[in-house]
Amino acid sequence: MERHEIAVVIPVYHAEKYIKQCVKSILRQSFQKFALVLVDDGSTDQSGAICDFLAAKDERVHVIHQSNRGSAEARKAGIFSVWAQQAKYILLSDADDRMEKDALQKLYDYAEQNQLDCVCANMAKMWSGIALPSRYKAPCFHSAQIYENDEIIERLYISCFGFSNYPVTLVAKLYRRELITKAVDFAPIVRFMGDDLSVTLRCLPETKRLGILPDIVYFYRFGGGTSKYMPYMLEDFLSLYRCKRELLVKHPMPQDAKCLISIELMNILATWFRMYQHKGGHTEAELLAEIERVSRLTEVQDAISVLEERKKRHLLAEQLKLGSFREIEKQISRDLKRDRPKRVVKRLLGIG
Repeated sequence: MERHEIAVVIPVYHAEKYIKQCVKSILRQSFQKFALVLVDDGSTDQSGAICDFLAAKDERVHVIHQSNRGSAEARKAGIFSVWAQQAKYILLSDADDRMEKDALQKLYDYAEQNQLDCVCANMAKMWSGIALPSRYKAPCFHSAQIYENDEIIERLYISCFGFSNYPVTLVAKLYRRELITKAVDFAPIVRFMGDDLSVTLRCLPETKRLGILPDIVYFYRFGGGTSKYMPYMLEDFLSLYRCKRELLVKHPMPQDAKCLISIELMNILATWFRMYQHKGGHTEAELLAEIERVSRLTEVQDAISVLEERKKRHLLAEQLKLGSFREIEKQISRDLKRDRPKRVVKRLLGIG
């Protein structure tokens, strides 16, 4: 089998509306020494058929069909495929996004010139095919820079624990094959939420040299699954919390990561309670019972204790500790009522 310099891996699930646009942006790359691996994760729409059609038209496109196992397992199947394992580098993309025409060339050249294990480039939002200007720019993108492993742990790894200096997403990055293969070679700890983060948590400590490329090479579609209610969302975040607690012991950082993930968990709980009632369709009585249940969870009690030790005030943490469940439920109702106009606008725009 011909060896490719880059393998692009895309998990595909119910992406019939966008997958052609995504693939087109890859096939028209100025850099041509690549293979494209599409992993149809048990789609019940026309996604699988479209993938087969694209593969029949271009020999660089390869398709894997599997039963629905989730994006983590689909990505893993693509990475461990014979086509990806023949490549020097692997790039990951989502099925509804697109790349600039010179994206692969820029990433490849930067990696080769500097002997990098990973290149992280900038990306921008896209809505209805139009790139949107971003009001926020991660600090790491202020200039091109190369980090050695000790600098990665000291300055970038904290981004996995609640401080946004470096994007923890898997896209818009070029990985040396051995690095990303090792990072995904574990049983998924989440079903959907935080899937990218769960891999980045393992990937960064193993990265010997990482390069930052400030150029925007990737456009991700605005709106999507993260705004939808999923019954297992909270369990995903709790799994990530447990994983983070283990890894911050294994890879100590100068920052107080334990405090950061405790604050992060409290903020996630506030979001969970709102979604549980509004998008989950639960009654106030059911929300009250859920708040009480969550307050007893080991991870939640642990986070409350950390904040108390650090003397970090967080209203929700204090209310959960005191058992002020009715006050939390009332605040959630007030927040939902206040934000109703904003939700209507988002729904009209198709982004909520």
